Amino acid sequence: MGGWAAAPWRLGGCSGRGGLRGAARRWGSSRPGAGDRAATLSDLLQTSVEAEEPDAAAARRERRCPREGTVLLFPGQGSQFVGMCRGLQRYPGVRDMYRLAEKVLGYDLLSLCLEGPRDALDRTQHCQPAVFVASLAAVEKLNHLQPEVVERCVAAAGYSVGEFAALVFAGALGFAEVSPMR
Repeated sequence: MGGWAAAPWRLGGCSGRGGLRGAARRWGSSRPGAGDRAATLSDLLQTSVEAEEPDAAAARRERRCPREGTVLLFPGQGSQFVGMCRGLQRYPGVRDMYRLAEKVLGYDLLSLCLEGPRDALDRTQHCQPAVFVASLAAVEKLNHLQPEVVERCVAAAGYSVGEFAALVFAGALGFAEVSPMR
């Protein structure tokens, strides 16, 4: 698969320190005598970053604040319809996604999405993979038409099965290891 699917996307929040609006928050311990060892959440997070590989720590510092980026929201079950993905097949990686989905699922998901029948597409075992793959195919189109939107993405979320698409987009899960694909 080409395009963004092979890219190691790093999503996250602001790189600023100091908690909400710069105000440090203190977190104490419930252990006896540990009150003087309380640290700010920011300090705890910073020490966890310093223990990482140098490249990983640098990548975390490069994150942008959500106000400076875009957020992708992926749809859930119920947004499927016969004919979905008809205009997405020409974008790089989309056909590869559907070929891989066919291998994993054991049936031709692309044909089901394009031709139906609707009652088969509406079954949970079919509509969840259909919405999942169509969501990622839509990102391929977005990446082709407006790559800056994908590049500026600071967060991804999804409703229901859309959560899996968001996790794959973020690089937290692989395409073929997602629950709707199994």
